[in-house]
Formats: sequence, structure tokens, C-alpha cells
Amino acid sequence: MRRFLAFGCCLGLVGVTVLVAPGADVSPNPADLAIPAAVNARAQQLVEQLGSDVFAEREDAERELAQMGRWARPALWHGATKSPDPEIRHRCTLLLPHAEAQELQARVETFLADTQGEYEHDLPGWKTFLALVRNDFRLFGYTFPGDRSLDKAAKTVFTGLIANRDNRRLVFAAAQRDFDFCTRVWERRVELYNRKYGRIPGVDRREPTLSEITVLLFAEALVPNVYPARNTSISALLTASGFVAAANRDTDEGRVYRAIATAWLMSRRDPREMYYAMTIAGNLNLPDELCTIAVKLLTTPGALATYRGRAASNLILYGNEKHLPLLEKMLDDTTVVFTLRLNTLNDDGQTTLQSYEIQARDMALAVAIQLTGQNLKDYGYTDRYGTTSEYDRTYAYSRFYFKTPEARALAFQKWHNWQKKHRPQ
Repeated sequence: MRRFLAFGCCLGLVGVTVLVAPGADVSPNPADLAIPAAVNARAQQLVEQLGSDVFAEREDAERELAQMGRWARPALWHGATKSPDPEIRHRCTLLLPHAEAQELQARVETFLADTQGEYEHDLPGWKTFLALVRNDFRLFGYTFPGDRSLDKAAKTVFTGLIANRDNRRLVFAAAQRDFDFCTRVWERRVELYNRKYGRIPGVDRREPTLSEITVLLFAEALVPNVYPARNTSISALLTASGFVAAANRDTDEGRVYRAIATAWLMSRRDPREMYYAMTIAGNLNLPDELCTIAVKLLTTPGALATYRGRAASNLILYGNEKHLPLLEKMLDDTTVVFTLRLNTLNDDGQTTLQSYEIQARDMALAVAIQLTGQNLKDYGYTDRYGTTSEYDRTYAYSRFYFKTPEARALAFQKWHNWQKKHRPQ
């Protein structure tokens, strides 16, 4: 009976490091990586020989396939996944990681050799990265490229990203996005955060690099439903890495960084993440993105009142009438987001504690009123500070309220009347 024999040296090649420095003779054309038909045919013969009844023949075939490296990859993959012979499947499975590693190395070197960006490359993660930078969009199953003018700068930035081993692992994993990719992304943020603050035993404390943060933002943009630990704020990492400064440069590379940041900003779903994302969008001079996040946060059920209040203030400061349709669904939301308690002086000189509910729709209406250049006091809002000055474009959810349900009803009726007159459907 044949025995399953492990080809020991292959086990040590599973973690082979992918090189990122092409030699002088490396072709930039991915087509040159194609395996010649004769070589592929020889590899297929050797794979079949792995099932020979003669032990020496099996060993010879395994040795020659190992020497072929990436040239044997298609034949090894077929043998590992399709062969009915368990001996062939076993030996091909052991040989395949080495061949895969060499294939990836060759593709990376070809990518780096294409300094003029003349060819299409199928390097893991590259097309996804480029799609985010271009802001490609899909319609009816077709992909339409966005801004192609950044292709060369995107390649330059991407090349720098994969020069680091840890970055490379996460970028290449992004191409597959398997079941544990979300965990890898989450763990990477925690690792960078803990390293920044010296929380990893035996590891020197250091700030995250620009490339590390760029890769993290890229990866997180692909998994918007992963909510990081509450003590790992992305803001601290961005500032320390110099990402904001790089993204604000008036260069093509700066626009690439802003594009990755924009993809990350637009992917946020967690209220706390959106809260910090508004500040990041402001620091990156992205007012439209800031307003989009503000509307999303303002209309997120269950978000903290402080978060929604900040969103309302930002929308008033940076928004305009084009954001009104996004607020409409909130105008019927009676959720109480804050209860204001004030001491009221009675006629007899005594004080009484009065409670006033501030509803989600009250906040939305206040934003809508100010975005249209109107005045809160004209709609019956009461200022808890009793100011008599004209309201400017500022808002605090704990400051303006309705004294009675009737005052609220009149305010919404006034708004509906204004809409009919100024924004007829």
C-alpha cells in the first residue's frame, strides 16, 4: 500500500516572503507571466506521476514539481482539487503553497516593473484599491470607471503600501475578503493603536506610518459593519501618521489619499465612528462628505443625543438646501432625544422644575429652518438662555425647545406651509 509522504521542505515555504524589488530584467507586461504550453503539459504529467505505484517515481515527480515552482501551479491546483487519487491530492496540496508564493512574487515584480502604468495587472487588492480611488460605480452588472487621471498616482501610492510586509498581508487579504477578513481588519487597528501607546509587551512604542494608516482606511472601507473597540479612536492614529497633511497636499498623490479617506468616511455605520468621521472630514476639507455623514448620523435611530446634536450643528454650518430631502424622514420622528429640565419662577416667587422634551423631529426642523435662511424664533422655538439677539447659523440641541405641544404643532404647520410655497413638489 502506498504511504502518504510529506515533502518536508514545502512546509517551510508556506510563509515565504514576497519580494517587492523587481530585477532589471523583469518584464512589465503581465502577459509574459503566461506558462508555456509545453511546460504546463510537463507539469501535468508529473502530477499524474505523483500517483505512481513506484515510490521512487513519486519522489522524483515531487522533486521536479518543486523545482518548477510557479510554472507548476495550474497543474498542482488541479491535482489538489480535482484528482480522484488521494495520494496526488495530498502531495499537490503540500507543493502548492510554494508555487503560489512564487506566482505572487512574480506578479508583484511585474507590477513594480511597470513604472509607466502601461498594462492591466491582476495583483491582489490592486483593482479594489484603484476602484476606490477612481470612485468606480456599478450599474446593471457593469463597472464604469470614475476619474482615470489618478491611475498613475494610485499606482505610486499602492507600490509604497505593499513595500511593508504587514501592509501587504492586509492588502492581499482584501482581495479575497474571506470570513476572517473582518477580524484581521479589527485586529490591525487595535495593534496600531496599542503600539502607539506602548501597550504591546516586548514591542517598542512608535507612531503609525502613513502607509499603515492608508492601508487600514482602505481595508476598513471594505468592511463598514465592523465596529472597532471603543478605546481605539481612528482620529489619534490619523494625526500621528501624518495622513491628514499628506491628504491635504495639492498633488495627485494627495488626491489619492483623499479618495481613500472619502471611501472610508462614506462607509461608516457605527454612530461613534460617524461622530469622529465628521471631524476627520472637516480636517480634510471635505464639506460635502461631512454633511452626508451628519445627515446619516442625525437620522440614525438610537444614536446618542450628543452625537446627533453635533451632527445637526455641523449640517447647519456646512450644509445647504440640497440636504433638505435627506432630513424629511426625520420630520415625523417623535423619539425623545433629550429632556430639558429648567427651574421656572412662579408668580408667588417660588421655583418649579419644568421638563421639556426635545424630539428628533425638533432637531431636524431646526436644521431645515436654518438651512433655508429662516429664523428659529419665528417658528416658536424658545431659547433657554433668553437671548434677544438674532439667531445665527448655530444650533445646540439642549438650548432650543418648544414650551408646549401646541407650539410644536404650529411650528410644523408653518414649515409645511413654507414648503408648499417655496418648494412645491
